[in-house]
Amino acid sequence: MKVKFLLSPIAYKVDEKLKEAKEYLGRYLNLEESEDPDAIILLTGGTEEEALKYLKDGLFIIPFGIANGLAASLEVQAYAKEKGIKTILITKPDENIMNVLRVMDELKNKKVGIIGKPSDWLIKSGNYDVLKELGLEPVEISLKEVEENLKEDPTLSDKIWELSKDKKISKEELLKATKVYTSLKKIIDKYNLYAITVRCFDLAINLKITGCLALSLLNAEGIIASCEGDTEALATMLFAYKLTNKTPFMANLARIENNEYTFAHCTIAINIPEYFNLNTHFETLSSVGIEGYINSEKITILRIGRNKKFTLFTGEVVKKPFEENMCRTQITAKIKDDSFLQNPIGNHFIILLGDEEEKIKSLEKIGWERI
Repeated sequence: MKVKFLLSPIAYKVDEKLKEAKEYLGRYLNLEESEDPDAIILLTGGTEEEALKYLKDGLFIIPFGIANGLAASLEVQAYAKEKGIKTILITKPDENIMNVLRVMDELKNKKVGIIGKPSDWLIKSGNYDVLKELGLEPVEISLKEVEENLKEDPTLSDKIWELSKDKKISKEELLKATKVYTSLKKIIDKYNLYAITVRCFDLAINLKITGCLALSLLNAEGIIASCEGDTEALATMLFAYKLTNKTPFMANLARIENNEYTFAHCTIAINIPEYFNLNTHFETLSSVGIEGYINSEKITILRIGRNKKFTLFTGEVVKKPFEENMCRTQITAKIKDDSFLQNPIGNHFIILLGDEEEKIKSLEKIGWERI
């Protein structure tokens, strides 16, 4: 992150204050001192006038230490507000806030592959705005490249066959599904992609092979991949993974019964569930879908969207029997918050095992709106 440290030359122990700030902030951020900073760090009072030349929309104002940097920061932000300049004051740069800033900084300038255009039904969730707001660079790639690089991987097929508990498909179908994985890996390497989203239903139509296995394996490896070309889901998955170090699961909300909500999809990463079965893809009843069984008391449900908005909820997992007439991995949770679904920002939710609300809600502290 580009930063500018501000401190009064007459303050006592100036060098010590600066060293302490650089050591603490440097634990989280790759600091680059700049005259065009993303953040100004106010270490002492008497820095208010100097701060004026750095004011711009989106600037972080971060006080550090106890030498009146906080007082100076309040004065600077009040001035900026009067002038119509939208700055973000972080009054206490604690660990959670710094980790959110770290993730935002890490995502900047990373390439994400849009393989095939977003699915036609994603009339809101396939925009590139949220990617650009996070500093991510979308790279459009034709699905033809996927078809050109298809190659079966018998070793991988054998491994997945052995890892799965129950097999509801043939091994031949599993072997065919590895073609998509090997192809996507080549594309990721070719374009130096940080993450991808795939218009996967076209693969099922054109190739009679689903992308579920490929996306499952990529996510398990830490290469974040969303399906259907959902760019907002991809951005959410990337942010959640980098912040919590937990593999995310992209899912539809499939059913509501009282305050119990069932989420389902066929692409869960194989490292998330306690065990998994190999099943067909639900909508087409063909190829491969991952039927995972979750062992967790709680889940975190989130989604980020354009204009720095996000939704965040936690739920208590409820055990339910597997249903055939639904996407293959099914997670039901009680969500006690009555505001759930009042302000949806997309049809896919991102799920993390456990309660990660405390970490994620720090988005509010850096200027995001929780809705």
